[in-house]
Amino acid sequence: MPTNTNLGGVFTTDIDGKRNSNVFLSTENVVGLIFDTSIVGGLDKALGEDTLAAMTFAKGNVVELNTTKDVAEVGIDDTVLAGIAKYHLDSFFSLAGGTQRIFVSFMNSDEDPDFEAVEQMQLASGGIIYQIGVWTGKPIAKINRDGSYSVETGNICAKLEAVAEVLGGKVGITNYEGNAPLNILISAPILNEAVIDIKKLPDLSGLNMPKVTALLGQAPTDTVHELMYAVNHVNDTPSYALVGCVGAALGCLAVAPANESIAHVASFNLAAVMQDAELGFGNLVDDAENKTYASESSFTNIKTIGYTKRNEYLHKHGYVFLVNYDGLENSIFFSSDQTLSTGDYRTLARCRVMHKSRRVVRRALLPRVNSNVEVDITSGKLSASVVAEFQNIVIEALDKNMVEPGTAKPQVSGRTCTIDPDQNVLDTDAIDIHYSLVPLGVTGEIKVTEGFSNSI
Repeated sequence: MPTNTNLGGVFTTDIDGKRNSNVFLSTENVVGLIFDTSIVGGLDKALGEDTLAAMTFAKGNVVELNTTKDVAEVGIDDTVLAGIAKYHLDSFFSLAGGTQRIFVSFMNSDEDPDFEAVEQMQLASGGIIYQIGVWTGKPIAKINRDGSYSVETGNICAKLEAVAEVLGGKVGITNYEGNAPLNILISAPILNEAVIDIKKLPDLSGLNMPKVTALLGQAPTDTVHELMYAVNHVNDTPSYALVGCVGAALGCLAVAPANESIAHVASFNLAAVMQDAELGFGNLVDDAENKTYASESSFTNIKTIGYTKRNEYLHKHGYVFLVNYDGLENSIFFSSDQTLSTGDYRTLARCRVMHKSRRVVRRALLPRVNSNVEVDITSGKLSASVVAEFQNIVIEALDKNMVEPGTAKPQVSGRTCTIDPDQNVLDTDAIDIHYSLVPLGVTGEIKVTEGFSNSI
């Protein structure tokens, strides 16, 4: 008689207890890109009349694109904004690949001087965007009578910081308006001038604008110079906007974990879209007959600027610019991911990490809004079990999404949550919770000492 057991040893059956997970769908790689059309005279001139693009992006419509095929299907071609929009979207998808999420819109800062288009885009996305790039021909600074450059109160960076604060609040101030924090990367000319002296660039580093990053640089190719000339000569009076690199920056952010800098050399080589770099300004001379910039024009190639000058005139003044590294041929990288701040939120990565933690903690706590909580019958204050419960909610949300996100590397070094039990919830109907993150360190500099020795 055969045995009643099956061949084998130990057999296991999984049982699903239907427990809810605290892992949320992260949107840290969702980006947006806004094109300011004021330089060419507004949306009608930028998009054309009765074109597919004009219908798609009418009245500032926000449209999500996921592939290069989508770019063509919404009507963005070489005629839209003199080809600037297509160039940056092509750069974005070349670096980020397909099936990405980028929201796109066109606006006119002559009619929307406070850049409320940023708020409109974030709200249209449902608040999921972490970073928005803004391409504009409006200059950051002005030239003074003595020839120096200065940034005025109410400058374009300040306007972008203000609209970002509406969505995410100011540092140190509770924001009751929006819970959709983001950072803005601006691509704008320093001055609306043909000649710009790199030694005079205004210092933006102390503006205390942690939600804004200023980008400089572009590829030094004939195609880029043709685009630059075209967009700056739509009107009778020439302007001096840069083609810039905002599409490339967003392409990096679309694949970078929240904690990773877009300047990470091992991860973000821009060679797919450029093999050399220039600042895009210096001494621009028109060749009107041939509708191009004359051969004697200077766009300030990055290789003509030594390390000390890059550090003194660009990096320490708050700019994120395109750089090369000696020994790495045909390779271009971002210099850093700094914001216009020197505090805790001095980099995009720091901001993105905090923005992510804010979203996951808020999502975890929302189900407890207007719920009952037990109080200690002897004091009327929070019971120990309630304190532990809310601490666990916060810690678990952070751990599941940022400390142990699957097999990926942790996005923070550590976390803690404290709740003062001596809170009179019976009178306030509120619970105050404080959590802190220990961020990851960044190797912005690696210092090496070399020399000979008599022995090893």
